[in-house]
Amino acid sequence: MMDYHSIHGHDISSFDAPGAHRLPTVAASQALDELEHDARPGVVTGLESLDRALCGSENADSPDIASRGSIKRGQVTEIWGPPGTGKTALAIQMTANAICSGHHVVWVDCLQKVHKQRVARTIKAVQAARQQAGLSEVGSAIDWTRFKHYSCLTLPHLMALVSRPTPEMVSLGVSLVVISSASALFNSALPRAQDVKSGFKVGQGPSPSAKRLQCLRHVMDALRKLAATRNCAVVVLSQCATRMQSEQGATLVAAVNATVWEQGISTRIVLFRDWAWEEKKLRGVFLAGLQKIDGKATQLAVEHVCAFKVEAGGTTSIAYDAASRFPARSADPGRRKRKLGHTGLEVPDSEDDEDYGWADEDEESMPAPPPQWQGSEDILLGHEIGRDDDSTCADSEEDEGSATGCND
Repeated sequence: MMDYHSIHGHDISSFDAPGAHRLPTVAASQALDELEHDARPGVVTGLESLDRALCGSENADSPDIASRGSIKRGQVTEIWGPPGTGKTALAIQMTANAICSGHHVVWVDCLQKVHKQRVARTIKAVQAARQQAGLSEVGSAIDWTRFKHYSCLTLPHLMALVSRPTPEMVSLGVSLVVISSASALFNSALPRAQDVKSGFKVGQGPSPSAKRLQCLRHVMDALRKLAATRNCAVVVLSQCATRMQSEQGATLVAAVNATVWEQGISTRIVLFRDWAWEEKKLRGVFLAGLQKIDGKATQLAVEHVCAFKVEAGGTTSIAYDAASRFPARSADPGRRKRKLGHTGLEVPDSEDDEDYGWADEDEESMPAPPPQWQGSEDILLGHEIGRDDDSTCADSEEDEGSATGCND
């Protein structure tokens, strides 16, 4: 009787046997000691004020924040914001800081490919800054073996990469894994359920909303397992969406806002734009704020806001004062505002010393309305008011008479 493998050969196309991928058992005392004396360096963002805010109030005054890092390993961090707010620039700055510190970085593109020349310019700028500060020797050529770049333009490719990362793809020396625009794959492959529901069922099985939540749960679990088993920081760059609310109007939120996704995010950073006056000129300012730190949401919607600018050599912190965004108007003694009593008009429950009307120079000194950004990555979250992933899933399953896949 002939052997099976001698006829058909060995099957080299199949996936390997599923492994347990369990974390090693650690005593409670050892885990507490490692938590208090964590020697694993994190990833530095390059923005000093943001690094201090991420390290917490107890470590904000520590002088070794730059060497210790602020984006912690073993956690999933999300950076989201509208188009043109510096998400990719901040991630490239973190990549350059990690590579210059001798660590490896894995970059996964899900929508647009990052330019290698841009990464090289940022790395050279970081090397020059460290040489000037005396923190490193004369700069050498960039070691591109520390930077691995992958393009996952479909959702199955991304799920396969994060679920079964091989040692060659994500080695043990990796300190940072950046996943750019993963929300684009979710919204493309598994779009939100249509608000206009059909009157008949296409077939049995989970609803599209349930499939979306199952996929989000699977990807988030894989990212958390990847961060824990490889001892690396996973940074997800997410797009934004517009949520319609009855009383508050339109609100910008993260493109993926399901509960199963929120629970897996340990730290969340939001990026946005503002305008400030510099030498009587209106210029744009990039702002970064915290919404969640170490699994705890901030008390306010956005806290610890810091300003930065994006240049060819990366991101740089700048001074920013919200109170001085607009120039102070000089009083014109030649022309005063009219008082209400001088007009001969009477208004009930009004005081005589209140100003009436605006002078012409008041409108002239007001700045022109700044331009608005409209990006193709902004999506409208349904036509119904207050609709999100969780409510969409609940509504669709209520119509189908089942509750599959919506329970967290």
